[in-house]
Amino acid sequence: MSDVEKITEADPRVVDLAMLASHNANTYALDNFNGLSGEVDKGMSALYRTAWGLMYRYIKNQVSNIYDQLCQGARFLQFRCSYQDGELYGSHTVIDRPIRTYIEDVLRFLQNATGEIVVLDLRIRYFDDRTVADAARELFDISYDGHTLKDYIPYEYVSSGDLTYNTVTRNGKSSGAVVLFDLISSHGTKDWFDQTLEYDGKFYVTSYMRWVNFDIPGGGGVISDIITDVGHNRMSEAAISEYNDGMYDWIASDFELHKNNFRILQVQSTPSVNDPLETFGAWSLACYAKRHNAAMLEHPNFDKWMKFMPIVLFDFVTTSGGDFNRKINEKISAYNRDLVQKLLSTSA
Repeated sequence: MSDVEKITEADPRVVDLAMLASHNANTYALDNFNGLSGEVDKGMSALYRTAWGLMYRYIKNQVSNIYDQLCQGARFLQFRCSYQDGELYGSHTVIDRPIRTYIEDVLRFLQNATGEIVVLDLRIRYFDDRTVADAARELFDISYDGHTLKDYIPYEYVSSGDLTYNTVTRNGKSSGAVVLFDLISSHGTKDWFDQTLEYDGKFYVTSYMRWVNFDIPGGGGVISDIITDVGHNRMSEAAISEYNDGMYDWIASDFELHKNNFRILQVQSTPSVNDPLETFGAWSLACYAKRHNAAMLEHPNFDKWMKFMPIVLFDFVTTSGGDFNRKINEKISAYNRDLVQKLLSTSA
């Protein structure tokens, strides 16, 4: 973000900035010595005991540590978490490392960077006997080199839509953080709503996510379905074929309702039933991302959707497969430069 000329002059809203988002950023640390998290059921426990290798392929979304993800352009980090023995851990069916491990990397990056924004999205899947307030307290008490996340949150609560680049970065003079808690899943409801949480009398975390997911089985380059978690509706292939380019209009028509929220386009390639040998013999989330992430950027509707959902969420965000990491960072920089120019033109 800091490389975008005149970004402080334009002062864009944070929710309108394009960002590379890391899907389950913490999962780089998973290995087969970790136990199951409290979120899993008995069926998953049985699978863990009998087919760890297969299960492992489905739960490891990232390969590089958090600091390296940030250095290679990720600015929105999704953490899947669970409580274990009174402490918050990263997880994805399996427990990995304490949340402290990841936040220390974030703090190290924020300390060394200027004019950057890092958004942390904590999705707590198992609380045991803890609360969201406990999680916030634990998160904000983590320190690196004498600094905590509170040092990078120079603002009191404002709504997501009112949070601007200059507010978070002190007019570009330092880096800043935005913290989101997934209060919806934490409270066990499928209704989507805006909530705030007060912490320490000053700092708030807010949760409201807008997702549109397109899934490319086998990386074939065609959309099989679009899932919108608002209402948890799945649109059939036939419906999408009928809409075709009209899907752009469908997304655009819903924009006004969600324009003040963080809007995330999740892009993920999954195994194909047409190729069982690859699916069960060589498939993993990371392998598929390495092979197909770059191709997804070429989808004819990608830029259209990014206009309304500028936060793009990928597996294996650091992969050089197909020159993906360079291409996505260039696309994001171009998007943000264009946003700044439009804002400056409007104000003029």
